[in-house]
Amino acid sequence: MDFKRVLQRIWKPLSVIVAVFAFCTAGFVLTEGVSWFTGVYWGLTTLSTVGYGDVVPTNTPARIFAMTLMLTTVGVIGYLVSTITMLAMQAREEELLGTGGTKMTGHTVLLGWTQTAKSTLTELILSGEKVALMTRKQEAVVEIRTYITHLISHSSKDPELRDRVTPLTNIYIGYGDYTEKSALAHLNLEGAAKAVIASDDDAHNVMTSLILKELAPHLRIVVALIREHFRETLQAAGVTYVISPSEMGGRVLAEAALQPEVAISLDQMTSGGKGAAINEYIVPSGSPLAGKTFGEAAEVLRKNSGAILVGMAQRNPGNSHVRYTVSMAPSPDVRLEAESYLLALTPSARSEESLEKYLGVKAGRERIHP
Repeated sequence: MDFKRVLQRIWKPLSVIVAVFAFCTAGFVLTEGVSWFTGVYWGLTTLSTVGYGDVVPTNTPARIFAMTLMLTTVGVIGYLVSTITMLAMQAREEELLGTGGTKMTGHTVLLGWTQTAKSTLTELILSGEKVALMTRKQEAVVEIRTYITHLISHSSKDPELRDRVTPLTNIYIGYGDYTEKSALAHLNLEGAAKAVIASDDDAHNVMTSLILKELAPHLRIVVALIREHFRETLQAAGVTYVISPSEMGGRVLAEAALQPEVAISLDQMTSGGKGAAINEYIVPSGSPLAGKTFGEAAEVLRKNSGAILVGMAQRNPGNSHVRYTVSMAPSPDVRLEAESYLLALTPSARSEESLEKYLGVKAGRERIHP
């Protein structure tokens, strides 16, 4: 629990309790002429209704003052204590629902809680990404927290995953209507790097993407579509990538029927965590690979990391929707340009680490090491 957040809520009733106690102590000191220590002791026994009987009022003003305290402050203290409890529980509930927002930076915003969003969240966590997730279903918050906790706990026991899995502190879960700007404000869009929209309503997907482009034009936005006819609308709005999970799933199913081993290999290569994986790496300016041919680069990478170069992506300035043109298994004579991307197949997590160390960059779009 965020005690600072709770304290911000309950400091007023706490101040009233302190003021009542100070008034009680001062009253006994003035009416009885006792020491401040005795006044504090007397005040505590009176307000707590303990009444040891070892110190009692000895004059009429002190007795009237004590009776007044007994009749009024017990109810006041009881009310204040119940108020503090209610405010603390309210703060705790808001914390669980994520209504306090996040200050993370460099994170991925994930909107929606569907099977597609769940798979996306899994891959992001296993890739070590910071995630700020928001769902419109309040009852799903507990389910999401339970799933994330189990995933991280299980992955942390795997020696190949524990050093790269995202810690729980780098995951924010919020409840709110992400088609409204006020809810999106909790996700620190200015500090985010990417956004994935994967709700079960295409109209919400389109509306949310338009709001994101208005609030945070720097974001790389990916949208999962249910109906294909929204694709052109989203691309015209400046969405970076539009994908139809059902269409992609259908292709994999067809491959599973025709070439099951191909489908299995696709599943393995696109799953996060251990095992073989295809990742993209930028060729920064000044890189020794810039200017080399695809064949030369493939030989260098295989020798230094065990990675297999399978493709490349070159800048495509003529298309505002597709910034890079991807070529799989291009001619060995094609030369690599600075700021282009290499698509490499790494057989293991160790091979991926070796490749990142050799290239000096991490996998992913524009994620250069400092």
